[in-house]
Amino acid sequence: MTGLFNHGGIEGLEGLDGLVAPRTVAVIGASDDVTRIGGRPIAAMLKAGFSGCILPVNPKRDTVQGLPCYASVDDLPETPDAALIAVPAKFVAETLEALGRKGCRSATLFSAGFAEVGAEGEAAQRELVELARSYGMRLLGPNTLGVYNVAKGYYGTFSSSLDTGFPKSGNIGIASQSGAFGAHLGALARDRGLGCSVLITTGNEADISVDEAIRWMAQSDTTDVICAYMEAINDAPALLEALDIARAAGKPVLALKSGRSAVGARAAASHTASLTGDAVVADAVLTDHGAIILRDPETMMDIAYAASKKVFPTQHSLGVITVSGGAGIVASDEAERVGLPMPAMPDEAQAMLKEALPYASPVNPLDCTAQALNDPSLLELFTRAALKDGGYGAVLCFLTYVAGSKALSQVILEAMAPLRKAYPDRIIAFCALGDPDVLQHYDDAGILIFNDPCRAVRALDALLRFGGREDAEPVDRPQVMPVILPEKSPQRGRSQAIAGTRGHLSRT
Repeated sequence: MTGLFNHGGIEGLEGLDGLVAPRTVAVIGASDDVTRIGGRPIAAMLKAGFSGCILPVNPKRDTVQGLPCYASVDDLPETPDAALIAVPAKFVAETLEALGRKGCRSATLFSAGFAEVGAEGEAAQRELVELARSYGMRLLGPNTLGVYNVAKGYYGTFSSSLDTGFPKSGNIGIASQSGAFGAHLGALARDRGLGCSVLITTGNEADISVDEAIRWMAQSDTTDVICAYMEAINDAPALLEALDIARAAGKPVLALKSGRSAVGARAAASHTASLTGDAVVADAVLTDHGAIILRDPETMMDIAYAASKKVFPTQHSLGVITVSGGAGIVASDEAERVGLPMPAMPDEAQAMLKEALPYASPVNPLDCTAQALNDPSLLELFTRAALKDGGYGAVLCFLTYVAGSKALSQVILEAMAPLRKAYPDRIIAFCALGDPDVLQHYDDAGILIFNDPCRAVRALDALLRFGGREDAEPVDRPQVMPVILPEKSPQRGRSQAIAGTRGHLSRT
């Protein structure tokens, strides 16, 4: 795993492993109060069974939450891999100095009051970066909510989202410039039952920025889907390189880019010293480098769920099987809106299906009518025909509450599961309602479950576009005047949205 500080920094500094998966972590400003910033990470790690060693630092206490506490960094019995800094801004520099002398190479700065508050804060932030670089130390923040790594039981964060439950282990990662919103996405994933093992929130991005977090996840053996929240682009070439690495690894990056409106851009600028740019141009460039651009968290979670199964067909086409003519129309309308082709079934296949069920509509959508409830073999027949004869990359079956019925679910699953095995490179999805435990059986068999046909179509379109990128025709975009991008600058925080001509960036 590289993770080197290659853009705007010093090549050769170690990457993010120590920050995201430390064996030993010092908590500077540790607290016995589990509701305080210096107490929350310790409480979370103890509850989660952190596999490493926690070293609290507080000159006023001998123990913190049952752990031995040290008066200063100099008194620590060993060099920590990472440090969590929860002290007022005026004490951060001396804390970094002490950590640098101790040999610590990663620090998460919870402390606020730097570039996001104005010129004086920018100058102080710049000095922190220069100090850290003199010791070869990586900085996350300032003004960050931190990180977590579920597999390690490591919670280098003070997020109160953990009060309502810990995230599930899984193959989804979140990289976010906003701490609270990143934690919100993590909580959404948890509440959807999705496994999201890693969260990295970058705050002011004095050193580590969202592009490096994406790059780390792209090269991680445990992350297959990357969710990214961005308010602005700090280092455009580094971000595009990270996206290229993720695409080459077959890992979709689901990018929610805010600050699109005038009001949103002003809010982003005041949030953490961000500057934003032309959203349309940024979308075009990011898309050309493999990002899936989103507008809302709900769609992000839908696509993350589907992508976590790691099936990305190369055929960008959809077949719809339905027991309701109305649902087929709704799905078709949404497919046309997003640009997902729904080619008609071949004439020979239509004739075969008509022979099996004379009053069916076998074109696409394929309406096998409510008769499929009496004879589930019809559902298997129509779905197999869509996969074999229609050649669709994905097949969406609208079964509503029928699939969620305990009385019918086992019969339906027995009929459909063999198709999942016969066509491992295609997507089979159900639009269904019912007992979550019943629906989980379909998911366990590799059949995606959605409760809304339009959401299902949008998620499937994203996966099919990602899977078919190599075969896709180049997008003919209008010419866009290039803009000059500044060098990454620690005092600017999140700085400049990207622009270019047909996906290529201009930089001086």
